[in-house]
Amino acid sequence: MWYFIEPPLTSAERAIVKTYGSWANFMFLFGLEPWDNDDVQEGKRILEAFAADDDE
Repeated sequence: MWYFIEPPLTSAERAIVKTYGSWANFMFLFGLEPWDNDDVQEGKRILEAFAADDDE
């Protein structure tokens, strides 16, 4: 059984993830595995960059 790891998200990050349907979908679309901690960290960095771009 696979367990997806979803890190704590800000409201802005959560809104972005919602446009992808779910954290798992967001991860899969970037070729990342939502059960792999290293990939989860990479996904979080991508998401933080998206959120930072939205702020500008």
